[in-house]
Amino acid sequence: MSAASTESRELELVGKVEMRIALAKDEKLESVLKLYLPPLLLKLASDHAPVRNKVISTCHHIKIRLAGNQSVVLPVGALLKQYKENSESSMIRHFDLLFIQQSIGKLSSSDQLDLLPVLLHGLSQDAGKPTCATVFNLFLRLLPRLRLPLRGSKEDEELGSKLGLDERRDDAAFVSSWIGKLVLLSVRPSSVAALGGNVTCPGLSPDEYGFLTLSGKIETWDPSQNEGLNLTETKITTLSFLASGAFQDAEKFVPALLAAADTNSRISSIGEDLLKRTTVSLEDPIRVEELFDLYLRSRPALQTRILSLLSKSTTATKFPTKIAEIVQSSVQPRDLSVPIIMGLEARKLRNAMFNFMNWVSRVGSPEDLRQVAPFLVSFLRSYIEEQGWPVPVARSQEDAELRPLAYETLGSMAKTVPTIVREKDLFLVRWLFRSLTEDRSSGNTFISIQGALASLLSIFKPPLDSDVIAPLRSLLLEYMTQEEDENIVRSARFTTVRWANRCLEYSDIVGRWIDILAVGGHQDERNDVLEEGNKGLDPYWYGLSASSDMPTLTESFPLPNWTDLVKVFFTGESLMENSHVANAMKSGMEIDGISIFGNFSGHKIGAFAHAVSYCRRMLLLEALETTNPNIRSNADWERQLDVLLRTDKASRETVKEYMKSLSPGVISIFFTAAFEGVLSNDGNGLLDCGKTFVELGSLTSRTSLDALAPRAEELLAAIRSNNVTTRSLAAQALGMLVPHPVNSARYVARLEQLLLDISKTWPTAVGAEANKVHGSITALGYLLSRSVFYGRMSDLDETCTVKVVTQFLNVLENAKDVTHRDAALNALSQLSAAGLLTQARISQASYESTTVVQLLSAEAKKGNEKAASALGRFAMMFDDDSGDDKPLPTILRSLYDLYDLRQAEVQFTVGEALACAAAGWQSQSLLLSLDIDTQYQGRMQPPSILKSMMAKLLADCKTTKPSLKKASGIWLFCLIQHCGHLEAVQTRLRECQAAFMGLLSARDDLVQETASRGLSLVYEQGDKALRERLVNDLVASFTGTSTKIKVDEETELFEPGALPIGEGESVTSYKDIMSLAAEVGDQSLVYKFMSLASNAATWSTRAAFGRFGLSSILSESAIDPKLYPKLYRYRFDPNPNVQRSMNDIWTALVKNPTVVVNDYFDAIMDDLLINILGKEWRTRQASCAAIADLVQGRQFEKYEKYLGQIWDMAFKVLDDIKGSVRKAAESLCQVMAGILVRQLEQGTSSKNAQAGLQQVMPFLFSTRGLESSSTDVQKFAYSTVLKLVKSGGKALLPFIPTLVEQILGLLSTLEPDFINYIHMNAAKYDTTEEKIDEARSTMVSHSPMMEAVERCLDLLDDATMKSLVPCLQNIIKTAVGMPSKIGCSGVLVSLSTRHSFVFRPHADIFLKAIETAVLDRNSTVSAAYARAAGYLARLVSDVQIVQLATYSKSLYFGAEDETRRQISADIVYAMSKFATDRFNALASEILPFVFLAKHDFDGHVKDQFGKTWDENVGGSRAVLLYLKEIIVISAERIESPKWAIKHTAALTIADVVTSCGTSISLANAQTIWPALEKALALKTFDGKDRLLEGFVTFTKAGKVLWESSPEIAVQMKKIAIREAKRNNESYKAHAYASLGEYAEARTDIDMFGEVYDIVGPRLEELTDENSMDTTEDDRSSGTTSKDTATITAGINALFRAVNVSSSALSPSSHVEKLYGLLKRVLASPKSNIGTKMALYERMRALFTEWKGGAPGPEDSSYQLGLKMFGLLEMPLGSGSELVRSKRAEAAETIILAFARGAFGASSEGRGACGEQMAAGMAEAKKHERSAGVQNVLDRGLKALRM
Repeated sequence: MSAASTESRELELVGKVEMRIALAKDEKLESVLKLYLPPLLLKLASDHAPVRNKVISTCHHIKIRLAGNQSVVLPVGALLKQYKENSESSMIRHFDLLFIQQSIGKLSSSDQLDLLPVLLHGLSQDAGKPTCATVFNLFLRLLPRLRLPLRGSKEDEELGSKLGLDERRDDAAFVSSWIGKLVLLSVRPSSVAALGGNVTCPGLSPDEYGFLTLSGKIETWDPSQNEGLNLTETKITTLSFLASGAFQDAEKFVPALLAAADTNSRISSIGEDLLKRTTVSLEDPIRVEELFDLYLRSRPALQTRILSLLSKSTTATKFPTKIAEIVQSSVQPRDLSVPIIMGLEARKLRNAMFNFMNWVSRVGSPEDLRQVAPFLVSFLRSYIEEQGWPVPVARSQEDAELRPLAYETLGSMAKTVPTIVREKDLFLVRWLFRSLTEDRSSGNTFISIQGALASLLSIFKPPLDSDVIAPLRSLLLEYMTQEEDENIVRSARFTTVRWANRCLEYSDIVGRWIDILAVGGHQDERNDVLEEGNKGLDPYWYGLSASSDMPTLTESFPLPNWTDLVKVFFTGESLMENSHVANAMKSGMEIDGISIFGNFSGHKIGAFAHAVSYCRRMLLLEALETTNPNIRSNADWERQLDVLLRTDKASRETVKEYMKSLSPGVISIFFTAAFEGVLSNDGNGLLDCGKTFVELGSLTSRTSLDALAPRAEELLAAIRSNNVTTRSLAAQALGMLVPHPVNSARYVARLEQLLLDISKTWPTAVGAEANKVHGSITALGYLLSRSVFYGRMSDLDETCTVKVVTQFLNVLENAKDVTHRDAALNALSQLSAAGLLTQARISQASYESTTVVQLLSAEAKKGNEKAASALGRFAMMFDDDSGDDKPLPTILRSLYDLYDLRQAEVQFTVGEALACAAAGWQSQSLLLSLDIDTQYQGRMQPPSILKSMMAKLLADCKTTKPSLKKASGIWLFCLIQHCGHLEAVQTRLRECQAAFMGLLSARDDLVQETASRGLSLVYEQGDKALRERLVNDLVASFTGTSTKIKVDEETELFEPGALPIGEGESVTSYKDIMSLAAEVGDQSLVYKFMSLASNAATWSTRAAFGRFGLSSILSESAIDPKLYPKLYRYRFDPNPNVQRSMNDIWTALVKNPTVVVNDYFDAIMDDLLINILGKEWRTRQASCAAIADLVQGRQFEKYEKYLGQIWDMAFKVLDDIKGSVRKAAESLCQVMAGILVRQLEQGTSSKNAQAGLQQVMPFLFSTRGLESSSTDVQKFAYSTVLKLVKSGGKALLPFIPTLVEQILGLLSTLEPDFINYIHMNAAKYDTTEEKIDEARSTMVSHSPMMEAVERCLDLLDDATMKSLVPCLQNIIKTAVGMPSKIGCSGVLVSLSTRHSFVFRPHADIFLKAIETAVLDRNSTVSAAYARAAGYLARLVSDVQIVQLATYSKSLYFGAEDETRRQISADIVYAMSKFATDRFNALASEILPFVFLAKHDFDGHVKDQFGKTWDENVGGSRAVLLYLKEIIVISAERIESPKWAIKHTAALTIADVVTSCGTSISLANAQTIWPALEKALALKTFDGKDRLLEGFVTFTKAGKVLWESSPEIAVQMKKIAIREAKRNNESYKAHAYASLGEYAEARTDIDMFGEVYDIVGPRLEELTDENSMDTTEDDRSSGTTSKDTATITAGINALFRAVNVSSSALSPSSHVEKLYGLLKRVLASPKSNIGTKMALYERMRALFTEWKGGAPGPEDSSYQLGLKMFGLLEMPLGSGSELVRSKRAEAAETIILAFARGAFGASSEGRGACGEQMAAGMAEAKKHERSAGVQNVLDRGLKALRM
């Protein structure tokens, strides 16, 4: 067939169709179009243009027909299907959509729902096509018809399949994507759109904006248009659809994120909820990139959220380019047109940005960081510098807050790429150091800079390359020695020292020099600098910190080279080569060519002593590390060094040998420095320089001191120091140097004589002179004794020596100054040790040996340690102990007699003295005191002395005297310590062991410690058999199997005063126990006291058990496993001594604690669970602490089976009788709770957390937890529950119903008792119960318990919500206390607002429950439930909302008092405020009732209903909308038996009349009048005056009614008269006023007669003088005011009743009658200014209206005018200006009426009348002062003259 024939045929077909359509009648048009329209549109795909044009013209014709037939519904389904099938023909699709849009809104809901899947299918394939936006808009229009199933239900899960989205995930993704963009949409004003161009909104591109607005059509989102949509409601609908099961989490994520950041709370709440329920991976690169792109076009709030998500994604760190872009845009946008973000949003965003950058620096891979870090670091540095650097310029608050964050982030980012920081000259580090010292930013900016510098420390972990370490040293030295000036605002010393300690190796001398300057370089240095400096000098701390920073570092890290250390510190050698900073430090004095103080100029002199002391410590460490390799790994290594040096001969020998290996020159420099330190400060020395010199000088070779020996005389200044320690050390140094072989005998003798001469002044010396004497005596003792040790006895002058001995003895005997005696004792001790204090010299000094012994003994008995030491050394002069009268036995007895001295230190000195007396120079104590390099052989004692001494001490260790026993144990210990190598001791070691074992059970801690240390000494020196026996005995003692107390009558079992029995006495010995038992007659007391003593002994034994080396004894033997449970428990004993001992033993016994505890876990736990309820409080307390320690760090499975028991026992002990046990139990509970909380924080997948909760939660809710009778237990259970709730997450779901119920109940239980007291006594505290209840309510709302409930509610899902419903119902019904009830209402509010999705199905139940709960007697509770009802009204069904409205009405109308009416008001107001849309839907049902109730007489009810009305209607005329309903309800309630309701209804009717305005239609008037008539028939009540006002208003505005209905007019007149005749005095004034206004309104009749008949007699009665002469009581002010008001109202009524306009008679007759009454009334004292003002006003009104058409009788009219004029009393001119003005105006109107002829037109008498009026006016003007009043008077006079 040819093309022409095809075209003609197609045209013919189209023509026929067009004809069919054109001829179709309107009622047939729809059927015709359904048949022909789809195939007609298919012809738009024709190849022939004429055909297509013909179809288009036909379509235009159809559109015209449809415009006139709006009811026609096109075949939308067929057209839509055709649209989908013709994706290639834009013409067909265009016209299909055109006609679809025209009819889709006319389809039924079911038909529309059927189209929804069709619309969705293939939508993603249309992306980018013009019609896609229209289809999506159609989808949005149809979506509200879709009723979404309950979330989580089966229908919800099948929704995707129902809509066909399960097989078309691309369509689902497309829809979800555009829902997200829809959330961002904000429609621009039409004025903006009219400008053209690329119109958009934040977050959307112009194309996206055009897609959603159908190419910018404003009407698309205008609800007032025919097809317009409400943007907010559409967003909410689409988000609800998105939340359904039709979409996957990945598709929901981005739209949910966008919604959560929306400013509309309704939208953001949905978004928040959706985000919580959405689980997606933030490690998906596509999703992360999408977030980056979204960030760049989002608002700040959304950007902040996106950053918080990116800060959780590792993948986000793999987009360096994107990171740089968003950082640039957030902190410093390049686009200047972008508005700068300010305020809170800016702070949040930038904080989030810096957190993100920190995240990138922590998590990013090195490769990615190398790309982005340099830019970010450079950018941040530039940003800071642009603000002003180092001193910032004036800046905004945001900049000030951003600057520290920039520093912090710069540091964290820079550390990720070390090359940035390590670049040449350490530019960035130097930049930060300068910022630290010179940045003047306020606040905590410097802390941020310090943090940035701290971040970079990890880059400089030692060892460092040489090209880095040199500039680093220089930089640190520069800032350590920086002098402060005007540019320096803060010191960088702390940071400098920290860098030196972390970045420079310990062997680095520059680093240690910086530490030296830190601890001593500045006076008043900050504590943190001092602490950091001390850390840097401490090798233990360095090893500890370095091991964490540098795992490869071993403990044997090198120490600073001692030789270099000394040279750098104390010579001219530079700290660094070619360093101007280091070289600039060199200045000071030269000493022997060595600049000792070169590095210590100025304030740095304080560092000198620290430098010397540090060199000493390093020398000792290096020397002793070979024999004690682990010494530096101990925290107390310094103390150990001192102890070894002082007590260990081998260690001293090691140090000697090491010092010999050092360069003599360097040794000489070091001792020179120490020597100079002693001499410094005017002889007062510098800190430990003297100690260093003496201590190390005693170990060095004599040649090392050759150079200093000749300078010994310089020490004379130091021995005169005011400091006794300095004097003593200087004296010892002088004694070491003067006798040195390099000094001549003459030099020695000269100094001896010099010192002797100085000391001779001792009898008279005081103050500084006394110090010189003390130093000289001490120095003489050292000088003479060291001369003997050096073998220079021959160089001493014997005569001088005798003089010295004589003087020492004289000082000892006669000196009153204690320091002098102490010096003499020390000197005599030195002389005795050297053998100089012989009997011959004593005799030459005129003394006897026995005298000396007596003098020394007397001092020793005073507790003088020096005297005891001198006694022991003096005994070395004698070796004969055969007789008691010999010196040696006497001395020994004197020493033995010192046992009763309580000072432990003295007893150790006595023990040393006994060792010297027994062994002489074989005693280690004497050998260790030799402080010069020489071989001296001193006097030895016979072995018999030591043997006898051993025998005595062993015997005394068994004595029952505590003090002797204590002293003997200490002395025995000292003998073994100092003489243990001698045979006399070695042969009795077994006995010593037995003695010490016996002492272990002593109750004195010191005796226990001594015994324990003694056992250690015995063990060290004993053989194998002895060691095994010792171990066995100790274990038996510990386990309690062999602990026995052997007693006799004198055995002291208790400390004096421990068991008082009154009158200052107490039980102490066994004999006392027996006596007390006999007196009481109860022999069982013996056993009870012995049990106490035995227990005390056992514990004391255990306390001493682990000390001083016993642990090492036990560690060598096999241990019974049964020991582990007991030992583990004892480690936590309340007694600190027991704790310390047990920990020592545990450490020694258990080499691998983890393995042992795991192996014996069950045994240990069983033992603890048994003992936690033991009889002894200490056992219970220890068990609590032990269990807490045992479970921490263990696998949950290990103790899972014990969990219930642990909680049970812990809560039992939590109520223990002893406070410390309760505290321990609380700690255990805290530990258990903490473990469970940490498990919960791992997430819902943690099986341990689930198992733990299954065990714990039922327990916490039981009578042993929250329902316990113990307050402490209850409170702790509560706090535990709060912790679990805070961290529980999804694991808590099974427990949420019970949790919520329990916590709500606890709100009342845990409320403090004092609140109830204050509530009951509110008046005493000048407050009210209501205010207290408001405070209680606020407290509940903000309490941690309610926060916990909110957290529980946040986790709700549909299943849990169903379980929660009965629990919540129960607590609402059963809650007793106010806090619990407030909490329940708060939960309902939260569920209604924040959890509406899961709560909606159950809302009806709770709204019904509230109907009962809201009736609570407490008004605060009632208001809270009413508020909850308002929120619930959002979610409930229509039936239930109607029920709520009905309930509120019944509550109001059925109320017996105002309380229930108040509740009704609260409910209705809450519903209108919180569920406005639901309220508006029932407006016609509720608002009439609200209008009525707002007239209630109770203030609260009136206010609440008034607010409800005002907030929901627009103006007073809105009453007309509900007029019929209001009148109906009011008329009904007038019949109510309750007076309050009756009166409220009446006032409502009055208000209706008032609200109708000045004109009431006939229909409305007919509706109102019956109700108004009923209301007026009510008896008088307070407020009925308002009803009368309404009546008058109705008379005026409803004129059309009474004019058309004469019977109504008659009835109205009767009512007005009836009300005026009522007898209520308060009401009468209002009734008269209303009567007057009514008469005035009825212009059709003259009511003056009726009014006068009612009012006149009453006024006459009130003003009758006879009736006024009553008692004073009747003439009260209240009664007078009522009378005056009645009079005033009566005058008003009478004047108003004069009908000037329609009276058949002249008004003159009425006025004449009125005048007579007025004259009497005005003369009455009850008339006041108000009465006169009313008179003036009404006269003015009357005479203004009084025309001249009906004059009265000619003989009386003028006279009447004068009479009325006379009532004004014009000549008097009295009253205020306002009164006078009103009077003048009234006179003026009378004159004008006169002029108009109102009083007649006759000339007779007219002139006289006018003259009299003029005279009155003139007289008034004469006395008038006011210009305004004068003007009125002038006008009146002028009118008279006319």
